[in-house]
Amino acid sequence: ADPPLLRTVPSPMNPGGAPFPVKTAQAQVDICGKPTQFHVSVFADKVLVIITQNGKPGTVMQTQKAKGMGTGNRSFETKVLIGKRDDWMLVYAKRVAELVAQRTDKMLLLTLCVLDESPEVFKAVM
Repeated sequence: ADPPLLRTVPSPMNPGGAPFPVKTAQAQVDICGKPTQFHVSVFADKVLVIITQNGKPGTVMQTQKAKGMGTGNRSFETKVLIGKRDDWMLVYAKRVAELVAQRTDKMLLLTLCVLDESPEVFKAVM
């Protein structure tokens, strides 16, 4: 089942919204007065999560479980591929990775463009 607030999106290649070839879900939520879009696509080897408050991708990060870590360990390696590397971005990446890891072991590709760095916005996004 899709997470709450996310819905499967039909596409020209996938008019019924079925999980082939790529399962995709999206939602828009108002967070602290700013419309915030969420987009999740599950590929064969990766999960793409886009969180944006201005329609732009922002910082692109890759997160995966740290090598040598057994099951149950919540240690992740995060690389900033494009964009600024801020501590709060890494906190977002780790938290999103933890949420994704509850459902799959696939690598996470996260694009993040959140305009407000406040704890209230972080809590609302998560």
